[in-house]
Amino acid sequence: MNPRLCCMAALAALTLSACAARSSRLPSVEMRFLESPEKGVLRERLQEEFVLNTALIGDATLRYLRPSELLKAAESGTGQGDPQKLMRAARTLAPGEGVVLLGTVRSEAAGGGSAKLAVYSLALACGKTDLDRPGDLRGCKGYVLRVTRAWPAEVYALQDVTVSLIPEGGTAKGRIRARSEPGAFEAWLEGEFSASVVELAGSGAQASGAGR
Repeated sequence: MNPRLCCMAALAALTLSACAARSSRLPSVEMRFLESPEKGVLRERLQEEFVLNTALIGDATLRYLRPSELLKAAESGTGQGDPQKLMRAARTLAPGEGVVLLGTVRSEAAGGGSAKLAVYSLALACGKTDLDRPGDLRGCKGYVLRVTRAWPAEVYALQDVTVSLIPEGGTAKGRIRARSEPGAFEAWLEGEFSASVVELAGSGAQASGAGR
């Protein structure tokens, strides 16, 4: 199968998951965003809990593994960052031997309006694993993004990532716990998700997800 078509199938599965979320109780992930004043202690500035629209893609890796690479890919012709380019770059895949976990959700703050819209995106590239067997994903590297219409966006490199999976024939139930690298701003994630499982077939090509 063409890698691009395979990635489109994964994104279609994300859409179906979003529809299902409206009609049933699905596992959710809590995201906490913290900040630390100079020489101060971390304090929570934002907390969200929602159902992530999630996919596991086999035989794949992330095209951009470091936040610095991601931000570079999001630059516009004027050198400023473009939120939509950033979201596309975060979902850009390349053939590999590992597994990619992609999750995304839109959240609208009270009061509504496009100015209140934030898109949260999780992207992890993990080591090779058998997605037909229960177990943990190993060696995961990636990031979580919080993107609004304003720039700059928030990009957090994740460390101490733990992901466990239980396959269920074409889908998988999972649990994740992760936190970003220590700093003035941090992101912590913990919760459960349900993901579609697909393979990124082919070689020597790159697949990119659709825009926001």
